[in-house]
Amino acid sequence: MEDIGQQRIERRGQSFRCSLLVVSTVSAMVATAAPAFAQFGETARIERPIPATNPLDPTAAGSEVLVRDRLVAQTTEQLLLESAGTRVVVLGGPGTPFCLRLRGVSCDQINVMLGDIPISSPDTGPFDLSLVPLEALEGFEVYRGGAPAWLNDGAVGGVLRLLPRRYEQNEIGGRATAGSFGTWRANLFGAASAKKVQLFGTAGAAGSRNDYPYLDDNGTRFDPTDDVERSRQNADFLEGFGFANLVAKTSKTSHLDLVFLGLGRDRGEPGPGSSPATQARTKMTRLIGTASWLQEKRGAHPYRLQVAANYDYGRNRFDDTLGEIGSGGPREADDRTHAVFGRAAASVEVMPWLEVTSIASARYQAFEPSSESAAIVLPASDRISVAGTLETRFFGQAGKVSMELRPSIRFAWTRAAIDEARASASAQTRSSDFLPTYRAAGAIAPLEWLSLRASISSGYKLPSLLQLFGNRSTVVSNTTLVPEQSMSYDGGVTARGRAGVLSGYASVGAFLTHLDDAIRPRPLPQGTLIFENIGSARIRGVEIELRGSITDHFVLQAETTWTRADDEARERRLPGQPEWVAFAQPEAHSGSLSKWLSDAMGFFQIAYVGKSFSDPANLVVLPARTVLAIGAGVDLFEARLGLSFRVDDLLDARGQDLLGFPLPGRRYTGRLSYRHEW
Repeated sequence: MEDIGQQRIERRGQSFRCSLLVVSTVSAMVATAAPAFAQFGETARIERPIPATNPLDPTAAGSEVLVRDRLVAQTTEQLLLESAGTRVVVLGGPGTPFCLRLRGVSCDQINVMLGDIPISSPDTGPFDLSLVPLEALEGFEVYRGGAPAWLNDGAVGGVLRLLPRRYEQNEIGGRATAGSFGTWRANLFGAASAKKVQLFGTAGAAGSRNDYPYLDDNGTRFDPTDDVERSRQNADFLEGFGFANLVAKTSKTSHLDLVFLGLGRDRGEPGPGSSPATQARTKMTRLIGTASWLQEKRGAHPYRLQVAANYDYGRNRFDDTLGEIGSGGPREADDRTHAVFGRAAASVEVMPWLEVTSIASARYQAFEPSSESAAIVLPASDRISVAGTLETRFFGQAGKVSMELRPSIRFAWTRAAIDEARASASAQTRSSDFLPTYRAAGAIAPLEWLSLRASISSGYKLPSLLQLFGNRSTVVSNTTLVPEQSMSYDGGVTARGRAGVLSGYASVGAFLTHLDDAIRPRPLPQGTLIFENIGSARIRGVEIELRGSITDHFVLQAETTWTRADDEARERRLPGQPEWVAFAQPEAHSGSLSKWLSDAMGFFQIAYVGKSFSDPANLVVLPARTVLAIGAGVDLFEARLGLSFRVDDLLDARGQDLLGFPLPGRRYTGRLSYRHEW
């Protein structure tokens, strides 16, 4: 497999990391051990790296999924299935919001980062991953449980780290995708590389009618006699996006990285299948700009310094003049968010066996709502957050046994404020929290291909501004809310390497999470509600992840997770969390057969989601779903021209997601791509 990767780097001039890519969709994950384990955020090196499943921290439960060089068209929600412990929550077809659950926790307990910059917030609810186009990403890393210290994060459930795409060669190209129900996507891209500057940029557009058929149960789930098949209405969308990444060397040991991401979307709000909305619309805008400077010195007394700044702007316009969505009556809203973020980090090897890493960050976020509705009027608000992490990494070898220990502590302070204009004068309500968390993790490799890891970590999830201060109508304020707290325990075994024609890794892990002070709504008289800290939850499970290949022609990626998520206060299961989730995708590749046929591949995919409950009382059951997919693709003329076709939901299982939104059934997708290098 190293030979195949080397052939690609000679032919296409890609970076050293990309030289590990095989012509399969999981190439980077089945490469041999040594190059794949370089630790980002570290300056110290050990003679024999510890086998791991992610490039950042071998003591963390994390998976890496690369996007580039996929022969067959993929979407983010499809790629996320490749990581153990994941559950994607989708509200419909392409262009609709979707978010990620990890190990039984809810979407708003997962933090999302673009590189080292957080782009999610407790005040905006679950992060909509559809707002980040896949064309802008090199790949992503999923960290379950306690996140590596370099990310300076204290999330309850984990972190999804999106990696901005970059190239190190001169290249132009484009892709066009077309599919069922009027779905299409197209983008142009270009990359230029000089001695001191590298630039990658892409721009494109996408859209869909999303008029797929679904079964309308007329709100009577248990009475099939009145079920009617309908076509989804008002589910269309149209969007445009742009992304640019500029890397400029500022010295022999430092570089400046500038990243820009922008997206605008206009989509319908179709509502649940049993009560469709025909006129409600949403228009969204997201602009993200980041500047990061990194200096790194290797050799004797190595160190690493990073300074980064980010500005994030969001606008959400919602028009429901007929009052079709929810029970709040007609609404027109135009909400804006502004966020400014700064980060400084340093990692220094102070002894041959000790590395110290410190990170400090600050973020200011302002929420500026505007509403034409008299029923729901949200006041302006803002939040300031300051956090710092200190990690000591002890590492070394005892004979042929490699080991490392990573204790870290994180301190965070946050202040949320809301401004209200009252009859006599203006007033400001505030809520602040001091949030210390910690993580202690270790890993040991008794054999070159085998490692064991274990960790214990604490985390928190802040109450949102809506939960704290209400909306002056249907939600009553409660400034006494405290953050949700968690304690997580994690352990696992990883085997990674090569044995003859076999190459890849297998990982088995177990986890236990205790969640206290869970925030839940309680109904009040006159149709209002209040959020309160009540109850606790316990989540435990086992996860298995496999990435492997037999020669360069047969590849298998698979994962399965068993999770038991209990609401201890109500003695019920947590809603939306199935006990079993499984995914498997075997692939076959031809490899290069001639000057014009670079590779031909075919795959079969199976994804299983067990039954779960959609309500806290466990009265409404979401049935289990098994979804099959098949696909094939070819790369022609030294991978300059690509053709692919796939069929998703082969058996037309359809089904509904957590909120009762119908999902599209069987659908077809074809893609044409072209690129030229010079």
